[in-house]
Amino acid sequence: MSHSSKRRKVAATAVYSLVSCIAEEVISNDTDERQDFKVVGRKKGAKTIKRIRDPEDKFLHEIDRRLFRRRYRMEYDSFFLLLDILKPYFESKGRKRLRGKDPNGPITEASRLSQALRYFAGGDPLDICQTHNVAPSEPLRSVWIVVDAIHMASQLKIVFPATHLEQLKVAEGFKKKSDVNFDNCVGAIDGIHIWTHKPSKHDVEDLGFGELKFFCGRKLKYDLNMQAACDARGRFLDVYIGTPGAASDFYSFGMSPLKEKLEKEGFLYPGLCLYGDNAYVNTASMAVPYRNVSLQTQKYKDAYNFYQSQVRINIECAFGILVHRWGLLRKAIPCNIPINKTMSLVMALCKLHNFCIGESGDAATTTLAPPSTEDFGNITIREGGLFLPRMDGNTGVWSYSANDRISDLLDGGDHQEDHRAEDRRARRIYNRGIDMPNAMMLSHVTHNRYTRPS
Repeated sequence: MSHSSKRRKVAATAVYSLVSCIAEEVISNDTDERQDFKVVGRKKGAKTIKRIRDPEDKFLHEIDRRLFRRRYRMEYDSFFLLLDILKPYFESKGRKRLRGKDPNGPITEASRLSQALRYFAGGDPLDICQTHNVAPSEPLRSVWIVVDAIHMASQLKIVFPATHLEQLKVAEGFKKKSDVNFDNCVGAIDGIHIWTHKPSKHDVEDLGFGELKFFCGRKLKYDLNMQAACDARGRFLDVYIGTPGAASDFYSFGMSPLKEKLEKEGFLYPGLCLYGDNAYVNTASMAVPYRNVSLQTQKYKDAYNFYQSQVRINIECAFGILVHRWGLLRKAIPCNIPINKTMSLVMALCKLHNFCIGESGDAATTTLAPPSTEDFGNITIREGGLFLPRMDGNTGVWSYSANDRISDLLDGGDHQEDHRAEDRRARRIYNRGIDMPNAMMLSHVTHNRYTRPS
């Protein structure tokens, strides 16, 4: 036998031995996997990770009531009342596997609601899945199950008072908070910016707004403009989330369905109106402060501005409670949530805000978990501006400059067809008739000689 033939024979033997070893290893692993399938009760399919579902007692019933409120942002009884409201609207009684058996058991409605509320409160999804012993994908899935249920529940619907009796009841609540008995406020209105991520191409196509329209130069971040009106207890009467952050409050209110309702003759009880700041226009249905008022020569107008803001401040308090309760709003909405879903999510949080106030009594008498001092611990007055903390870590002094304007973004968005200078001037005419709500309120202040408290 030649030398080359011997080498070929040795090589063939080595290859045969290697193939035999690999085949034995594959057979061994396959046998182990088959044994694993027998353990979990499945004959075919991927290997299942066994998780023992923790009983609800561990994360609901056995914790201290004070800790329960800090964790879920509502009282113990309110949690289960909310669960009873939402149960009929959950998509199923518990998620089941589509094939094979479910060795882990279904995820209950209480667990779904618990995961969602922890996420709304600002909890981390990985911590939530470890606490509830579920897969990492389940917390966000629970969020959308709960959000959809909230929007389907008629008990949680936000409705502006439609009848005159309901409107007078709201006005009576504001009268109790006014030192000069202003009794014509049917709601305090303002806007708040909801911090979001940079919109994707799909977001831009779905919403019909350009990418730059979501950037607010004053806040130096991407956000949405949410318009809301509230009653004296801080419960939202109307919420509109449909304009990008660069849009002004005036523009956003003009786009809202509430404005259309107010313009209908007979909708508001005669003499009633909304209270807004100078971002809005003085009309028969909106009372705003007087501009450029001198304390020395126009003390009664100054007094009117003061007492009008005393009532109007309720909407600022409502926004504070909303953001303070749901920590998700204290940071940018995660980038894996599209802008259109962000609108649905924030609307659900507003409905939960109303539910919590309705169950806990007057918002002024309730307390929440202490806020993080990280957001406002560095506020100091500096010469030339206010040292403002921002959630994005920017702590510089901001001042307006014409050079900062990007396609009129700071002037209410780059909606050129709606925000041309001549159109803005025509639409923002300050109505000065004696029958305007602010003129009648000023007459009341002047007649009783009310002045700003010293």
